[in-house]
Amino acid sequence: MGNRLSKKEALEYAGLDNKSFMNYLGAGEFCCFERVNGRGRYYFDSDVLDKWKELRNSNTVMLTKDDYALCLDFALAQHFRNYVMSDFGTGRQREFGQKITNWIKGQLGEVAVKKLFKNKYNFNIELDFEIHDDIVPQDIIKVIKNGKSRDPKIGVGIKSSKPKNVYLVLGENEINIVERRSDVYVYCRPDIPDDHLLRVTKEAIINIVKNQPHFSRYHEHIPDFADIHCEVVGWCKYEELRQVDKIPGQDFDGTRFVIESGKLKRKDEDWKELISLL
Repeated sequence: MGNRLSKKEALEYAGLDNKSFMNYLGAGEFCCFERVNGRGRYYFDSDVLDKWKELRNSNTVMLTKDDYALCLDFALAQHFRNYVMSDFGTGRQREFGQKITNWIKGQLGEVAVKKLFKNKYNFNIELDFEIHDDIVPQDIIKVIKNGKSRDPKIGVGIKSSKPKNVYLVLGENEINIVERRSDVYVYCRPDIPDDHLLRVTKEAIINIVKNQPHFSRYHEHIPDFADIHCEVVGWCKYEELRQVDKIPGQDFDGTRFVIESGKLKRKDEDWKELISLL
């Protein structure tokens, strides 16, 4: 047993804000000392937090600007598919930033899984970055071994969410429609900044606004692009998901299939198991 930490001390020790910390605790990624009747102060074992941090770090991949560019290219191709001039000025245009962010986030998760497999286990996979008219549920399309390429033995879906989120959430049709279902789902948390588009267009934006009256107020604060951390949180078989109509803090319109991040397979031996299944 390590040091006994108060909640305030544990927050600082883990390097997390209160919201993320309590989300991870609630999802079972780590635990606290037992509280009397579920009440009273929270106390934590530093050894437990050390193990959690070590596991989290080992599953975290750094994504470069080249990785981001690959994902941005895919997102822009998705945006402009079937694009017609009548779309200009519609809600589609107003939602551009959010749509691009969502697509980039999803693809960054896929790239992170590929890099984790390569860097930690020398296992090579090929991802599907083609633009399809129909929904393609499987994100790993090839396994490459000894210079030869083959189809994976199972279907894998890779899902991404924000760093503070702790639920892998799938729509009802993604599970109930057999053709759309994957055998295994991998959950990722890419830490993509809200201003990522500003960062990659920094020079162009500065060139446009440099002679404007307020430029001196903010130009030194426009951030540069930096590598993106992406935690490959863990994986599960689709049978391990449970059907619900809500999760803490969110009521769904209909039902979803979910699992908490703390219940995912995420240790070294778990990743080796997944690789053996592929």
